Amino acid sequence: MSIHWGNWDVRVYAAQAWVSLASRFAAEHPEIVDRLEASLDDPAPSVRLQVAQNLQVLSVAVPERMWEIGRRIVITETNTHILAAFLNALVTRLGHAAPERCEALLAIVRERLNGDLRRDREGRDHIQESLGCRTAQLYVGQGRALTRSWLEEWAAHPDRYLQLLDGFSSSLRRALFERYGSTPDAQAYAICDRAQEGLSLVITSAAKFSAEAYTVMTSGAAEAERAAAEVRFAAAEKVIHHAMSQLYFGSGAFANNGRNTAPGLPGPVAMARFLTDYAALLTLLGSSRQPSTLHHLVQLYEFLIPGDPVRVFEAIHTILLGRGEEEGYHHESLGNSVVVGIVQRYLADYREIFDNQGRRGRLVAILQLFSEVGWPEALKLLYQLPDLLR
Repeated sequence: MSIHWGNWDVRVYAAQAWVSLASRFAAEHPEIVDRLEASLDDPAPSVRLQVAQNLQVLSVAVPERMWEIGRRIVITETNTHILAAFLNALVTRLGHAAPERCEALLAIVRERLNGDLRRDREGRDHIQESLGCRTAQLYVGQGRALTRSWLEEWAAHPDRYLQLLDGFSSSLRRALFERYGSTPDAQAYAICDRAQEGLSLVITSAAKFSAEAYTVMTSGAAEAERAAAEVRFAAAEKVIHHAMSQLYFGSGAFANNGRNTAPGLPGPVAMARFLTDYAALLTLLGSSRQPSTLHHLVQLYEFLIPGDPVRVFEAIHTILLGRGEEEGYHHESLGNSVVVGIVQRYLADYREIFDNQGRRGRLVAILQLFSEVGWPEALKLLYQLPDLLR
C-alpha cells in the first residue's frame, strides 16, 4: 500500500521542518541531524519517509554522517516504499559524485532481496524496480563494472527478478538512441553502447530461459513440472516484451502527440545505421513466442522502412511466415491492419523492389497467410496484386 498522511499527522510536518532546516543549518547545529535520525525510529512510515527521501540534504554539511544514516536505513528499514524512495533520491543525486559509496548501499539491499523485503499487496516490488533503475544509472550512465556484474546475475533468472529487469530496461529508452542524434559526442556513444549491451544481455538471457521453459512445457514431463515451466515461460516473455517496448517507443515509431523527448531515429540514415547496429538483437526478438512482442517488432520495422526497404521487407516476411505463423499472429486483427498497411505502403512507394521474382513470391505468401484466415483487406490486396505490380 502507498504511504499517505493527512492534516493531523503533525509528526510528518515536524520531520519536514527538520529537513528544511537541515539544508541550511545542519553544519552549525548538529542537533538538527540528531532529530532527523531520531525520526527514523518513528513507528509511522510517513514520518520515516520524510527523512529517507531527503537525506541528501546533508551531503554538503555533514557528508560522513549522511552516509552513516544511509547505511542504517538500508540495513534496518523494512518498508519497501521508504527504502526505494531513499535509494532513488540518494543515488540519483550522488551517484556521479560518490559511485562507490552508492554501490555499497545498493549491495546491502541486493543481499536483502531474497530475505525480508517483500512486494506490497498490489504486487509491485518497489525494491526491484529501484535496483533496476539505479543499475541502469550506474552501469549504462557511468560504466560501473560492479553493477554490470549484478545485471548479469539477475538476467539469468527473469522469473525471480522480472520487475528489476523491467526497471532496468525502462531506464534505457533514451540511452538506446543517443548515438543517432544530430551531434553525438564520445560520451553519448559510450552510453548508447552500454545501453545496447545491457538490453542485449537482458533479452538474450530471457530468450534462453523462455526456450528452456517451452521445451519442458511441450514435453512429456509431469503436469506439475509443466505448470512450473509455464510460469517461467510467461515471466521470460514478459521481460522480452518490456525490453522490446523500449526500442519501439524510444525509436519514434510511436508518435506520442509530439511529447516524445527521446532522440529516437530522426531520418533514413539513422534508421539504416540502427538496422545494422541492432541486427542480431532484432533477429532474436523475432523468435519471441509472444504475439504482442512480435506486433511491436513488426510496427518497429514498419517505421524503419525508409532506412532499408529491402532489408525490412525480408525481416517482416521472416517473422510473419516463421514465428508469427507458429503463434497465430495472422489471426490477430491488429496484426492484419498493420500488415495490410505495410503492404500498401510498399506498393505505393517501393514497388520496384518486387521486380525481384523471389521477393514478389514472398509478398504473395504474406497476403495468402492473412487471406486464408478470412481477412477481407488482405484478400482484396491479393486479388489486386497483378494490377498493382504492373
